[in-house]
Amino acid sequence: MIEQIISIGIASTLLYFAYFYHNAYRREKKLRKILFRKNLINAEEIERVIREKEKQYQDIYDTANSIIIRWSPDFRIHSVNPYAEEFFQMAKDKAEGKDLVLDLFRIPFEKSNEIKSLLWNIFHRPEQNIRQEFDVYVGLDDKRTVTWSNRILKNEFGYPHEVLSIGIDITNRKIAEENLMKSYERILDLYNNAPCGYHSLDKDNILVSINDTELDWLGYSREEIVGNFRINDLLTPSSFEKFQQIIHSFPHETLTGVELEFVRKDKSTFFVSLNSIPTYDKNGNFVISKSTVFDITDRKLAEDKLNDYSQKIQLQNKRLQKAVEAAIKANQSKSVFFSKITHELRTPLHAVIGFSQILEKDPNLPDHLKGYVNSLYENGVHLLGMINDILDLSKIEAGKMTETREKFSLVQLWDTLFSMFSYRFAEKQIHFELLKPDTIENRFYEADLQKIRQILVNLLGNSLKFTNQGFVNLEIQIKQGLEPNIDLVCFTVKDSGIGIPKDQLHSIFEAFQQTEQGSSYQEGTGLGLSISHQLVDFLGGTIQVESELNQGSTFVFELPLLRLIEIPNDLIQKSKIGPTNSKEVWHITKVDEKEKEFVQDFLNSEENQFRNEILQLIKIQNFGQLLQLLGKIPSEAKGKTILLEKVKNKRYKFLIDLVQSSSL
Repeated sequence: MIEQIISIGIASTLLYFAYFYHNAYRREKKLRKILFRKNLINAEEIERVIREKEKQYQDIYDTANSIIIRWSPDFRIHSVNPYAEEFFQMAKDKAEGKDLVLDLFRIPFEKSNEIKSLLWNIFHRPEQNIRQEFDVYVGLDDKRTVTWSNRILKNEFGYPHEVLSIGIDITNRKIAEENLMKSYERILDLYNNAPCGYHSLDKDNILVSINDTELDWLGYSREEIVGNFRINDLLTPSSFEKFQQIIHSFPHETLTGVELEFVRKDKSTFFVSLNSIPTYDKNGNFVISKSTVFDITDRKLAEDKLNDYSQKIQLQNKRLQKAVEAAIKANQSKSVFFSKITHELRTPLHAVIGFSQILEKDPNLPDHLKGYVNSLYENGVHLLGMINDILDLSKIEAGKMTETREKFSLVQLWDTLFSMFSYRFAEKQIHFELLKPDTIENRFYEADLQKIRQILVNLLGNSLKFTNQGFVNLEIQIKQGLEPNIDLVCFTVKDSGIGIPKDQLHSIFEAFQQTEQGSSYQEGTGLGLSISHQLVDFLGGTIQVESELNQGSTFVFELPLLRLIEIPNDLIQKSKIGPTNSKEVWHITKVDEKEKEFVQDFLNSEENQFRNEILQLIKIQNFGQLLQLLGKIPSEAKGKTILLEKVKNKRYKFLIDLVQSSSL
């Protein structure tokens, strides 16, 4: 019974354990299924993540703008990315399995061991990312500089089986760095070797930089000065006091041209001119001042010498001034003497000329004396001309020249000149002409007519004297002046005479100066052109000359003349233009003596009370007033008719001979 109970107990126990283990197995199996499913899901998720990461890595690998190379420790290439293919100009399938150094980098064989040794050192360094920089070759001779970031990849056993190298082409950056370094070196060279000194001071006036030029001036080394010296250590006491006053008056201001005295290491001194510019930080706080220094020692010495010379020159100028004043007084005395003596000489000379004219007209004068009388007359006239020139020059030099203004016309001026010169040019068979006569019609002015006429007489007289054949022309041009009622009247006298050498043109307007040709060609004082030049200056004009030897001369002078607004009727009557060409009087020969006798009888008749006035009007060429006067004389004498005809036709030679044969 007990055995049955024990058997039943054992059986029950076995059944219990069997049921327990069965249920536990079922639970475990169910749990395993659940876990399997979870692991399967996790594995799929992990695989998906891995695939995504691999895809991202591959995308980065394929699209990276850097060179990416995977290679083994034996320097064999496993793969290259597209950028590396493009950079090295080698396809991926051709690169894989090739030697990294020789085939891809194209390093020359003699240098390949050096690069391989550099790469092999990667495996002996503990860093994860190892950076290197060396040159590679693209194509045949295109050398490029690449910086590499190398990472060692290990297998499951911890052994390195691959190297991942990422490279960046820094060739352009290296070139820029080299250029920048060269520029910096050039700037540094310019800074140190500039012809002037440079230094910088901090806020405590301590020198923080200085160039070699200034160091050479001072005799110090850079280590002695920079960071150790203040500016006052380089200045003389007086200069430092001056510098302090400027700094206190203008703190941190730009300084220009401050002259200071620097002290060298050997205690000698030199002068400088200092320019200083302050610099500030972004908050406006003073940081540093940069100064430019110029050595002005030589200039200061030159200034001292110049001051000495200046004092000597001032003393010399005072002496010269006294000498000039004495010369002016002597010149004035000379001018006064010439003025007085010429006045005294002209009075008896007029008598000599007058008596010679009387003797020449005397019918009882023996023939053998006529030549002497004629020579006496011509030399007297020549001497009178020279005395008049000296008198005019003495007046100008003495400052006694005055301006006498009168109203006149350019036609009136031309008629006077033509009457004076036409027969003289005709006698030498020289063509004398007024060019463009229409220009001077209806041109009326108020000026010093006598001086203008004298200038033209001198110029035309010179042309007559030095021209033997050809022509002498006068042209008058008129331009508008700066003011509405002022005309610039330009007179041009041109001839075909002997001309003036180029090397003597500069002196022809000087007193008592004549060219070599002129002095040997004719007698004269050499004052005509000098007087003309000074008269032109006196009237506010300019004069110039152009000439070539044996080709003639051209004198041009320009005067500002006051144009008349209201013109008197009598001036209009006297301004009808007559002959403009000397050829018009060439045909006139000796006037019939009977005509002259009739005119002389008329002038000497008792019914004619205007004899002297008629002769005076003929002498001053006032033909308009002369015609009016003759019209008032109630006479039918033949001499009056002849005289009227000669005056109307402006028979100058007849009228001149008439005046010369009559005494006022």
